[in-house]
Amino acid sequence: MNVTIRLDYRPRLGPVRDQGGRPTCLAHASTTAHEHARGSTTALSPEYLHYFASGNDSTHAGVDFSNVSRALLDPGQPTETDCPYHADEPPPAWAPPADLTLYRRQSTSEEQSPDVVEALLDAGHVPVLGISTTDAFYSPAPPWIMSSTGPIRGLHAVVAVGIGTTHTTRSFLIRNSWGTEWADAGHAWLDDSFMSQHLRDVLVLTAEVK
Repeated sequence: MNVTIRLDYRPRLGPVRDQGGRPTCLAHASTTAHEHARGSTTALSPEYLHYFASGNDSTHAGVDFSNVSRALLDPGQPTETDCPYHADEPPPAWAPPADLTLYRRQSTSEEQSPDVVEALLDAGHVPVLGISTTDAFYSPAPPWIMSSTGPIRGLHAVVAVGIGTTHTTRSFLIRNSWGTEWADAGHAWLDDSFMSQHLRDVLVLTAEVK
């Protein structure tokens, strides 16, 4: 089964990241969206964003969309060079460096609708998606279209980076943060059935804040 791609932002994005075993998927997805909103492939720091979204607790078991939205606005994010990501947990009592150049951005929550996600992509955004995952996420196989069936295994965050069709079914290209060995070099497709059943949150990054 082939996907006919209509829109694909992958060439405009930086490299796929790997969050490792840490609960930082939302910080990673939001970082990709922030980089795209800036129109730059300069890597921003998911470590910094996760630290402040989690209430200064780098080992926090995940954060929610409102936490990340607040942290994107204040304090914002520095570059990855200024605050590198820890593949394992940061050392005890670790804190980000001070006096960094920070990039701040507003964001809004949108309706959890495939039509809304398509409209956002067409408007030039790469929206952050909160989804529930199925078994397909943990054993992806060509043609990399995630099945919507089976038990829910957990909640996850990805970023939508394109749109296409399989026969007559709309499908959304996503970027994950599990490294390039996952699915199609870090990307996969969610069709309308998956989105209708498993889409939980939609966050779009909007205006820069000086």
